[in-house]
Amino acid sequence: MVINPRVEMMPTEEKVELILQRFRKNLRWALEKSSFYKKKYNGLDIHAEDIKTLSDIRNLPVTTRDELIQASAFDLLTGPLSQTLRFNRTISGLYRGFTADDIARNIDIAIRPLASNDINKTSTLIICGNYSSQYLLDLHYAAEALGATVLPCNSVDAAIDVIGIFNATSLIISAKNLKTMIERNVDHLPPKIIVLIDNFQDTTLDEIEHHFHHPLAKVYMSKYFGFAGIIFTCEHNHVHVQDDYLYPEVVDNKLVITPLTFEAMPIIRFQTKLTASIDYKHTCECGRTFATIQLEK
Repeated sequence: MVINPRVEMMPTEEKVELILQRFRKNLRWALEKSSFYKKKYNGLDIHAEDIKTLSDIRNLPVTTRDELIQASAFDLLTGPLSQTLRFNRTISGLYRGFTADDIARNIDIAIRPLASNDINKTSTLIICGNYSSQYLLDLHYAAEALGATVLPCNSVDAAIDVIGIFNATSLIISAKNLKTMIERNVDHLPPKIIVLIDNFQDTTLDEIEHHFHHPLAKVYMSKYFGFAGIIFTCEHNHVHVQDDYLYPEVVDNKLVITPLTFEAMPIIRFQTKLTASIDYKHTCECGRTFATIQLEK
């Protein structure tokens, strides 16, 4: 199900203009409020108004993980700590702060892949994993926003018990934990399984899909930015990037990403180590005009 056709199926010309508007606003905010980017861009004569086309974005230097790890979290913050509702440490070791608006947008990001997998008010959904994680919190709130009954389980054992008691219809779980369930020969797994992916090089999912004899729905957790669902597989098993919220580029075959709406801690042109290709030219069979991405293992 496409929960927001106006955005998810937006014509390409409108999408480009939206990306440019958000990128300029994001860059302007970083230049004004982020000590990290004031230092990084010092002397480079960078102005948000110079970004008139997508190709202009490539003139900006990339930001590396090493730079972010070495920077103080307070240099990355654009406001006082009192305006930051949530702080968490991502899988990659980066500290990320979120304002109320950031959290609301993270939930909107998570809603779309869940709706794509028919999570709705008729769903009884188990979310299995460590609930100290920002990723699971966003997915939990997104599922509730869609009207689902959500059953949080901090362990595989708890999830196995809950499956039998509540006759769950859907399960969100990591590939590792799902493999454990399969090895335990759990009866009556929910008919809808959504796998959380945080490592694109992990081959566990290949083993699991071989077991089920068909592809499973996948929601990718951003190991760098602390949210889930910005990349997800649609009903036709194509991998999409929600490019109204995150602008993807490929530079020297590596994925470079810019979150377009981060308020607490803006990041400009983050250099990942992921080998990727992006297809902007073809509309997916699902009808979404989000960029389609291929990530190499």
